[in-house]
Amino acid sequence: MKKLSKFFNNPFVLLISFALVWGLTGDFFYLTYAIMALVTIQVVLEKLANSEVSKPLFISWCLLMPLGLITVALRDPVFLQWKFSIVHWLFGLILLISNFYKGPILLKMLLSQLGPQSESSFSEAKSNVTNFAGLFLIVVGFINLYFIYFMPLEAWVQFKIWGVTLLNFVMISAAIAYLMRKGELDTSKS
Repeated sequence: MKKLSKFFNNPFVLLISFALVWGLTGDFFYLTYAIMALVTIQVVLEKLANSEVSKPLFISWCLLMPLGLITVALRDPVFLQWKFSIVHWLFGLILLISNFYKGPILLKMLLSQLGPQSESSFSEAKSNVTNFAGLFLIVVGFINLYFIYFMPLEAWVQFKIWGVTLLNFVMISAAIAYLMRKGELDTSKS
């Protein structure tokens, strides 16, 4: 069950599903149904595999279900489109506020995956990366609004599939390069 949960919780599975459903149907409402079904499967599998659901996934699912249902009921994609901005703003604010009060806890969690040497010290550089990630998420939420209101639906879907993926890659690469330059991330010891 853990392998199945891990497979379905891979962000690329959602991204590929998103692109596949849109490419085959071109219908936003089929896309909405598919996203709602896949994220529900993710929640159920994670609950079965780990006896709990991660907070980010659960928060996203809790926003997705009502906004997805409203999207389908009112035949208006804007509700599901707004979910994307809301989630980004919420997680961005959580990063900024938690970093202010408790330090870079998310970064600590992520770096602990690289080994104990990566989590040993949490300096100003790691705090800066956490703030950068939080601000990045907030900015992406606003960029999403631009695509909702000033671009056709097709452009929003392409932004969601390719633009956000590219932006995330650039942000993660910049954060890793910054941490390596500051000497805060040394993967050669693992």
